[in-house]
Amino acid sequence: MTSGAARPAATPPVTVPVVNYWAVSVFSSKTFWVNVASFLVAALSLTEVVSIIPPQHAPKVAAGLAILNIWLRTATVRPVAFISPGTTVSVAVPKIGPPAPPMATD
Repeated sequence: MTSGAARPAATPPVTVPVVNYWAVSVFSSKTFWVNVASFLVAALSLTEVVSIIPPQHAPKVAAGLAILNIWLRTATVRPVAFISPGTTVSVAVPKIGPPAPPMATD
């Protein structure tokens, strides 16, 4: 038995425009190494290894690394990939368009 209702038309797939960038190795990224240092500061702040960084200096070191990381994130313009140091690879990055207009709720 068939229904008399019309079947809705299939929506075509949405293609997202992309831009190709050349990604560098994550091991060449200053931001990556600052984050490794941040991890080490946190790990060295454990009570088992507190003799390496005295407790009174640990918050200052952590704050300095956080500020450095924020600055590096603003200076970063290229994507990174897990590839050999000194090599690059093409990466398709979706374009970011303007935000959708707000919906009227009236």
